[in-house]
Amino acid sequence: MKLALTLPGSSPFPSPEGLKPEFTNVASFISPLLTIAFFIAAFLSFYFLVWGAFAYIMAQGDKEGIAKSKARITYAIIGLFVVMLAFFITKFAAEIFPPTQGGLPF
Repeated sequence: MKLALTLPGSSPFPSPEGLKPEFTNVASFISPLLTIAFFIAAFLSFYFLVWGAFAYIMAQGDKEGIAKSKARITYAIIGLFVVMLAFFITKFAAEIFPPTQGGLPF
């Protein structure tokens, strides 16, 4: 199915190729979802890192607040490391076992 846009006084303008992904197998369906999941996980890790830093500043010497914010910062750094490690392992596995169609877009 081709989508065409007709502008006034012109001929139909076809849609660009590759705009809509063709899901032919499981790999071509999972690859975009995996990329989105990596970006969301990295964003959330960075968000918790900033939140922990802000909580550390706002603790103003409260020992319990400082301890909670240090733990949040530590977990955020560990989470960011795990996300980056998973990303690189996935990229490495895609290089070793290239899919026939679809594949990882990076």
